[in-house]
Amino acid sequence: MRKSGFFPRLALVNLMRNGRFYGPYLLSCGMTAAMYYILSYLTFSDIVASVRGAGYLQSLMYLGRLVVTLFSAVLLLYANSFVMKRRRRELGLYNILGLEKRHTARLMVWETLYCAAAAIVGGLAAGVLLSKLVLLLLLQLSHLPVEYGFEISLSGMADTAALFGFLFLLTLVWNLFGLLRSRPVELLHSASAGEREPRTRRLLVVLGAVTLGAGYATALTVEDPFTALAYFFLAVALVMVGTYCLFTAGSIALLKHLRNSPRYYYQPKHFTAVAGLLYRMKQNAVGLANICILSTMVLVTVSTTVSLYAGLEDSLDQMFPYDIDVVQKLEGVPPEQETTLNEDTLERVQAVAADAGREVKSLQWSTLTDTIGSYTGNTFTLTSLEGVSTEIQILTADDFGRLTGRTVVLEPDQVLVQAENIDLPETFYMDDLPFHIAGTITDFPRYNSSILISGQTAQLSLVVADETVMSAITARDTSDNREFHVQMDLDGTEEEKLAFVDPLLAADVNDVYSVISRQDNAIDYYTMYGGFLFLGVFLGLLFLLSTVLIIYYKQISEGYEDQRRYQIMQQVGMSPREVRSSIRSQVLLVFFLPLVTAGIHVAAAFPMLCKLLELFNLFDVRLFALCAAGTLLVFCAIYALVYGLTTRTYSRIVGGQ
Repeated sequence: MRKSGFFPRLALVNLMRNGRFYGPYLLSCGMTAAMYYILSYLTFSDIVASVRGAGYLQSLMYLGRLVVTLFSAVLLLYANSFVMKRRRRELGLYNILGLEKRHTARLMVWETLYCAAAAIVGGLAAGVLLSKLVLLLLLQLSHLPVEYGFEISLSGMADTAALFGFLFLLTLVWNLFGLLRSRPVELLHSASAGEREPRTRRLLVVLGAVTLGAGYATALTVEDPFTALAYFFLAVALVMVGTYCLFTAGSIALLKHLRNSPRYYYQPKHFTAVAGLLYRMKQNAVGLANICILSTMVLVTVSTTVSLYAGLEDSLDQMFPYDIDVVQKLEGVPPEQETTLNEDTLERVQAVAADAGREVKSLQWSTLTDTIGSYTGNTFTLTSLEGVSTEIQILTADDFGRLTGRTVVLEPDQVLVQAENIDLPETFYMDDLPFHIAGTITDFPRYNSSILISGQTAQLSLVVADETVMSAITARDTSDNREFHVQMDLDGTEEEKLAFVDPLLAADVNDVYSVISRQDNAIDYYTMYGGFLFLGVFLGLLFLLSTVLIIYYKQISEGYEDQRRYQIMQQVGMSPREVRSSIRSQVLLVFFLPLVTAGIHVAAAFPMLCKLLELFNLFDVRLFALCAAGTLLVFCAIYALVYGLTTRTYSRIVGGQ
């Protein structure tokens, strides 16, 4: 064999011989490379760019690329550090056998080249093969027409190769730097180097308890969606700091407490596990905290996006109670011309429906005043934003009676009231106009609107006596925001209802009205929420991959560090059955702790997440609770499966198989 081929061949042999370490490493690199290519493909795809709502989708995919870039760097560096730690003794042995550091460096270069080639080529191949399937899934979730054809993003391939090439180069530089700083004797005996018993750092425990409590308090006491949005990242940061502190210091305190409990500690299956974990908990705790944080990210990301998508139909029903809402602004229209203009618009809408062959299943029309007022004391100051801002909607008794089928008779100073999040006295004022509450209602008509009123927003709906009273109010409203609405439901399919909008707009030759279509708005919302769901599940898989990789490497690391200890215990009389029982005790002691803690994190964050979802028009707390519970159950099942597989690997290592 020629000298020039020695290092490439030795590097290949090393990778194959260490397949237990490099296999998951390369698989993770390849999967993240495939994810990055797919998101790049969707970001710049001509097919995506051609559909309605392309801006939503491409922005979401670009955001996903940034997240995948960050996690790819973390995954590669973490997995590489684990692999090189397991190979320190092997690298020291090369030096004893006569290889100089420059020779070992050449070996590392070839190993990195092989890993990079396998991960990048494999990831790109998987990404290209799956890209069309993923595109079809995205279009299906977004209720967009399926586009046939196949395309490959050359720019996406170049970006993927450049990113992961740079990351592998970064790992190579880090490995070479560690090699230059190391001494052969240290490398050779690294496997036998233990850790001292860690100290119980009470200050760190207190810091963790305080930050975690502050994060929980912030999430539990938030009162409105905008406050939740402002404090969300602060709460996340506090919970993360508290998690790392409590896992690092609190776990040591817990293990020492268990060691000081004779009834628990002095049992064969417990004392070996507790003693072994205690001496390695400083390193072990960080991995457990990472698993906990990643598990929380999976649960939050998937449950929120699934609930948003599942509740979209109900949100659409709330925002758009009618298929069509024709809105005619009456600003600047003289009162004597309003009736003629409104009747002309109503007849025009009915004529268009007849010409289109659409059967009008329900038809309503009314004149609505929609304004903003600030409420202070017992007075509403119209169009002012000082004080408690309130949305005010006003109908006449005639319009309310026609819309609801109820006969309403009111005196000029009497009103019917439907109030949300505001308490009114029996007598209140609209500027200087006094009104007495003649009764409360719960069936004030709803109008098509792309915004749902938050449960924390003050809203007032009034029924006044007649047009004279309405005119007296609008005379004091500088915005003059009066509208004539024609609302209708149509027969036919969703596509036929959507097609009705074009002839309706074409009939408006004088450009006096606008059309709010439920079906037209549904396209935009399904595009946006479908993109949310796709990205949420996509990133959930990335976080899950990171979690599984950390768990796998943690179990392997534990296995190799425990291997010698359990062999000694068997030599002094510990039976194989007791060894297996001790293994289960050790793994169960720490394996499910991150999962339980992640569940507690999600439960504490639930009120804040509910407020954040209100910004996306989801007010169904029960639906979100069901989605969160379902996500937790599925994640627990996957977590248990990973537990079984990694425990089996751990047992084989400890048993020397």
